Amino acid sequence: MPRISIIIPNLNSKIIDLTLDALQRQEFDLSQIEVLVIGLDDQGLIQENELVRWISTDVPATPAVARNIGMQEAKGDLFCFTDADCIPETDWLARLTAPFKDADNSVVGGGVAFEAKNYWTLCDNLSWFYEYLSSASAGGRNLLPSLNLCVRRQVVDKVGLFDTSYPSAAGEDAEWTTRMRQAGFGLNFVPTAIVYHRPSRASFAAICRHAFRYGRHSIKIKSEYSEFLQTPVFLRKWWAVLLLSPLLATSVTVKVFMFDRALWRYWYALPGILLSKIVWCLGAARSLWDIKA
Repeated sequence: MPRISIIIPNLNSKIIDLTLDALQRQEFDLSQIEVLVIGLDDQGLIQENELVRWISTDVPATPAVARNIGMQEAKGDLFCFTDADCIPETDWLARLTAPFKDADNSVVGGGVAFEAKNYWTLCDNLSWFYEYLSSASAGGRNLLPSLNLCVRRQVVDKVGLFDTSYPSAAGEDAEWTTRMRQAGFGLNFVPTAIVYHRPSRASFAAICRHAFRYGRHSIKIKSEYSEFLQTPVFLRKWWAVLLLSPLLATSVTVKVFMFDRALWRYWYALPGILLSKIVWCLGAARSLWDIKA
């Protein structure tokens, strides 16, 4: 019986074979692991074996739906998540699961690394993952992203599965880990458990689409958990978010570079990050307008 279930949603990723190869080269006892990949694979890159199990959804499935299927099929006591555009380091699993030797740890997230070759991909990674980079400090977090996450089965039994009302990869993991924190589970960040994030967003248009979509869906968390998160009033009104978007985007962009001094070497990414934050505000304002309507 595997102790650890690694769950990966896949929507025709062109590098899922690299993800799976990295998992099969983990410096870990592979007899304790099962890997479940859920979704679509029109590239034919997924090869099943004694470690990897492929679950086709026949039709496109959102990340939330795919991960839920994975958890319902999983046999392990620990559920580890990564994405089909991530390449784990060979010691990723050992470092990500080590904190669970302490019974007090129930939810652990790992660090994100990236290549800086493409300007827009760099801006995208810095904009949305600056708090979770491998250069960031270890410790508690208010949210954890699902591209590098491990939780005990008991946590899922208590808080439930992912919310499938999220139609894309845009806030469903933030909502899930908010529920965990609300239920009393601490979120522990371990930067040395590293995955390399290689998203396909490599153009101006791609990061704008991602930022707008993320704004539309992630703002729901601010509304649904406004009391728990102590959401400011101006993030609850569409017109306030729209009017304040330049100020909000500027303040968060400054926060990105102040959070981790190691990021100062990417100073030239500042315009791209600022742009992505403004577009996030536009998406958030649109969502709040829809709720009002």
